[in-house]
Amino acid sequence: MHAAVVTTTIHVPTLLESYMQDSIAFGRQEVSFIVVGDRKTPAEAKKFCEDLRQRYPYDLTFLSVDDQERYLRSYPELASHLPYDSIQRRNVGVLLGYERGADVIITIDDDNFLAESNFIRCHTLVGQNVQIDAYGSPGGWINVCDFLTEEHGFRFYHRGFPLGERSGNDRLNPQVSSLKGRVVVNVGFWLDEPDVDAVTRLALPARVTGLKRAENFALAFGTWSPFNSQNTALARDIVPSYFLSPLVGRYDDIWASYVIKAIADHMGDLITFGHPLVRQERNPHDYWVDLDKEKDGMQLTDRFCQYLRAINFTGATYADCYKEVIEGLWSAIENDGRLSPFARSYLSGYVRGMESWRATIARVTRNALTKAVAGHPHV
Repeated sequence: MHAAVVTTTIHVPTLLESYMQDSIAFGRQEVSFIVVGDRKTPAEAKKFCEDLRQRYPYDLTFLSVDDQERYLRSYPELASHLPYDSIQRRNVGVLLGYERGADVIITIDDDNFLAESNFIRCHTLVGQNVQIDAYGSPGGWINVCDFLTEEHGFRFYHRGFPLGERSGNDRLNPQVSSLKGRVVVNVGFWLDEPDVDAVTRLALPARVTGLKRAENFALAFGTWSPFNSQNTALARDIVPSYFLSPLVGRYDDIWASYVIKAIADHMGDLITFGHPLVRQERNPHDYWVDLDKEKDGMQLTDRFCQYLRAINFTGATYADCYKEVIEGLWSAIENDGRLSPFARSYLSGYVRGMESWRATIARVTRNALTKAVAGHPHV
């Protein structure tokens, strides 16, 4: 099983060396690294990556802005939709890993430092059929951050958890059962700085000191929670339905996670949480700026999830179901008379971005088929 580790950075990604050393220590696992730069990324970042590639037995690709422009000439829909100076350029790294045939794509932030060993092996739970504890609730939501220990005993929610669902005893005491299924997403948790919204950071700063479970757990079918794009492993076949939209600010990965959960429930696949742990030494943020990038998505998430839950899936693949999500969202937006003009425009922009990703994945598929036929002229 080949894993591709993808990160974006506007710094020199020195933490990658520890990931390579960890992989070597546990059997030189089959892994490659993709680093996506941006206009603010210093020139030293590329030099550092070139040095790592010389010193360690792993493929490492650094994509400068020029490299990305050349690469995206084959994918004009995505190129026209992605702005510079945005973390959503992570889509470029995910796409390259997918195009190169990675079985698992692991996305990390450049402030995710290893907190436990055997990182890659922990994440390759993805793709396996497992029997695992699964948590659910009658209300259809659980707060996965309840499984973390906060140093002062504060209760906090994962960034993007719907505001309308942040209450109720069913989320305080979720029900556990045993489920068997294929894992398509594994979400590793974070020590120190948890992934919470800007309102929480401003009002109730939290610090995570531990994980309450020794083993990973899954979400029960029909029970949802958001997950983010840091320290998260994705199975190859869900990538056609996983898009990080630059038009919804800091809800890019959150809304993408809800799309995946809706489809995974239909497919009978599992999303797991727990290990491997990283220590987030968070890059400097202006929380007021973060709040501005979160407020619109925060207000619309309850409705967005209602739209997703109402879709009647029939597709046999994640790509097929992604098309059904697009169609279902367009229908919901058109028929929801409660939407303000702003909300309608906001949601419509998101779906247009989904269409650009679908067109991009279709090009990857066509390009691969063309190369296969060229290599076998009698096919």
